[in-house]
Amino acid sequence: MAALFFAVVPLTAGAGQGKKIIPKVSSKNQATVEGFRSARFGMTEKEVYRAIYKDFRVSKKNVERQLHPVEKTVNLGILLEDLLPQSGPARTYYVFGYKSRRLIQVNVIWGKPVVEKPNAEQVVNLANQLRGYFSGQTYRQEGLAVNQPFGKDSILVFRGSDKKGRMVLLLLVNPKKPGLPPNQDIVLKLSYIQQPENPDIFKIGKGKF
Repeated sequence: MAALFFAVVPLTAGAGQGKKIIPKVSSKNQATVEGFRSARFGMTEKEVYRAIYKDFRVSKKNVERQLHPVEKTVNLGILLEDLLPQSGPARTYYVFGYKSRRLIQVNVIWGKPVVEKPNAEQVVNLANQLRGYFSGQTYRQEGLAVNQPFGKDSILVFRGSDKKGRMVLLLLVNPKKPGLPPNQDIVLKLSYIQQPENPDIFKIGKGKF
């Protein structure tokens, strides 16, 4: 795992010592995080179905609708091929708030479990491409991160927030499993989040138990 994971997505010098990494960005290219493609935060399910069809020509009957068992959010999922050239299959989830029932988050996932045997080099190359794309925009300095270790076997490839606090998060995970070949479960997750500090999910009220 280490040879591919950390060699192809190199950590900037000093990352392991907890130093803050600030990418070079243009002050003229201010980032805004409003959703994904035509799907915008605050849209209803009906509006997002329309956005999905507009963007990807996927009809409502081919969209998987699920209720999250813990967060009680509604999720609309679709399978897409090559969002970027040679990026491989991706599964995209549109998440609707527990109380608002409006779009609060979009997650795009490559690697395992979207495909049974992911192409690790392809996944890492995509992480590099997306990191370069997001690094070319201006995000708030607070909380900005590039290629930071994030827990066990993970790298926070990019994290940035716009002026309204809406966040883009790119996380690469490549867990080690004793006795198994490396890179079997590599996954890249891209998230667009409306309210990362206060998500609209089910929470047990204070004093209920």
